[in-house]
Amino acid sequence: MHNTNRTFQDGFRMCNSANIVSVNIASSDYGYPLNVYGTIIARDSLDRKRVYLFQRAKDDCQNISSKNDPLVLTGPKRGLMIFDSIIFEVDLKVKDVNGRKVNDERVSKGLMEINGISRLSFPTKYKVQTEKLVSMHSTLDLNYTFVRKAVEGTVEVRILEAEPDNFHGRIIARTSSFPCDIMLHDSKLAGMLTAGEGGVVQTARRVVSVSVDETLLLTVAVAAGGVSTVEFTPKRGHLVHCASLIPYVPG
Repeated sequence: MHNTNRTFQDGFRMCNSANIVSVNIASSDYGYPLNVYGTIIARDSLDRKRVYLFQRAKDDCQNISSKNDPLVLTGPKRGLMIFDSIIFEVDLKVKDVNGRKVNDERVSKGLMEINGISRLSFPTKYKVQTEKLVSMHSTLDLNYTFVRKAVEGTVEVRILEAEPDNFHGRIIARTSSFPCDIMLHDSKLAGMLTAGEGGVVQTARRVVSVSVDETLLLTVAVAAGGVSTVEFTPKRGHLVHCASLIPYVPG
């Protein structure tokens, strides 16, 4: 969590951000299923350092059964800032296809950009936008939403009472302006989570950007059938329940 020890007054200039909703291999020369590994990283206007969205080793592939299966994202670990642009570096490979070896393991490699200067990136109506990367042996779709005057929400889930002490289900975030789900965890894709010290469940993905003028909605759906949705209102320099909603700024 960033800047939790600072208070920002009214009139402070907020930064713009983006939420990565999902990444899909929309088409594949190899067909499906695919055993995918490799990396997708983002470099934003803050420091151009690598921010991992997807990272898997060759011995830890994700099985993609169809074009509708999203990659299991493990980031970003912090909010992404848009001033001029966000650059995405894609380097995905396949281990094998339908039990046979492939001559070229590279399935997708190249660059994508969310252009923060072009007005096309600042839609007058809130909507999910898509950047496409056609390369090697596939087409990759990166789906995202643009967030004005963004604050960074860090989500923490704590199990208060359970036996055994684990979580099996889904954790979904969405903002009041966008009719789309941002999947923070899905046990069917990423496996069951075991609570650590204090009952805290460490999800691989736990950061969401939300406009200071919106609200953040968190839905927890357990496999046993219980569903709960909680609404959070961003505040400046405050901790709100289990989510910290802090203005995201450099420094």
